[in-house]
Amino acid sequence: MESSRQVQYALLCKPCEDVLNEGGENWVVPLFARYDGVFNFYDLLTNLTPDATFEGFDGYATAQNPDIKADKLIHFALGVFWKAAVHSWEGGKRQPLIELGRYREQVGTFLRGDTGFPEHMALVIGVTRPPVKEIAFLAPFRTIERAYHRFYFYTSGILWTLSVGKAVDEEFRKVSFATNPCRPILVGNFSTDVKQVFGTVLQFAKKARNLEKYLHPPKAKC
Repeated sequence: MESSRQVQYALLCKPCEDVLNEGGENWVVPLFARYDGVFNFYDLLTNLTPDATFEGFDGYATAQNPDIKADKLIHFALGVFWKAAVHSWEGGKRQPLIELGRYREQVGTFLRGDTGFPEHMALVIGVTRPPVKEIAFLAPFRTIERAYHRFYFYTSGILWTLSVGKAVDEEFRKVSFATNPCRPILVGNFSTDVKQVFGTVLQFAKKARNLEKYLHPPKAKC
């Protein structure tokens, strides 16, 4: 059902909450897809032509797009993952939604501006083409990976994937929005049902790897 209700908890003091608001939330949240069909982030992203097309996916090197604020997107994404790692967000439960282990503190210092983007992490962003049927927030969740951790969450029209650990695939790191200077974002039809969104993560990762050589060939400049 449609609802304006939000998951809430008195977790942070106002100064810390302001760090998250000003770091990315205030800019990113208004750009999500809406029930009336408006999807402002997609519009900003597609102001320029895609840099590559591969098997139904369009790749955008957003470093060339002045309308895309990469620092806000990265801060917002890690802010959501961090909040999921420090609180359960479910009544009566004590365990946080996800477990970042020793990387949790690294994410925290990044959010405060004390350190750069954490080492051994890769952030991948995928955008669904309009019309977006899944107007929802799906909280951070972990997929099953043997060698490292992979987490993801979904906000109306945007799929956020974070891989964490020393064994993260090098090819996956190459398409990381946070560390690739081209700031790659892929646009495609990730799902037709909100229940299928999480099941598209691995398929999305494969597309991203294949598209990397088109987005960032040896002599390319973003």
